[in-house]
Parts: sequence; structure tokens; C-alpha cells
Amino acid sequence: MNSKEALERLRELIGEESYTLVVGELAGATVYFPENHAWQDKEARNALLKADFYSGNYEISDLAKKYELSISRVYKIVQNKV
Repeated sequence: MNSKEALERLRELIGEESYTLVVGELAGATVYFPENHAWQDKEARNALLKADFYSGNYEISDLAKKYELSISRVYKIVQNKV
């Protein structure tokens, strides 16, 4: 779905008044909605990811799949660059 389609869908879902409020507040921002819809404590997630990595039981690609992250993001987390 491209940005225009996403904004049109958002307007349909939340109504014109809420849409106008959201767009006014977030104009110019890039917003990402994760597919799993679950709010995650990133610090806790990163700690679990690091524990999995240092256990030696997972490859980086396995961790990327498990935590639904890109390989480059997993590397950054493991290297404490996030």
C-alpha cells in the first residue's frame, strides 16, 4: 500500500474529524505501524535478543525472524548501537 492509499484508508477508519487532527499533529513525520500490533518495550526486547544471541543457539538471521527485525537492526542491537 502506498502512502496515499494508506492515508485514504486511515481517513475511512477514523473519520474526517480525527483524521484532520492526526494529520495536523503529525504532518511531515514518518510513522510506521508494525504488523503485529503489539506494543513492545524495546529495552526488554533488546535484552532478550542479546541473551538469545550470546546463548550461541541462534544465528543473526534466526534472531531477525524471531524478533521480526531486519538483519542490520539485529546487528545494531547486539553491538549496542541503538
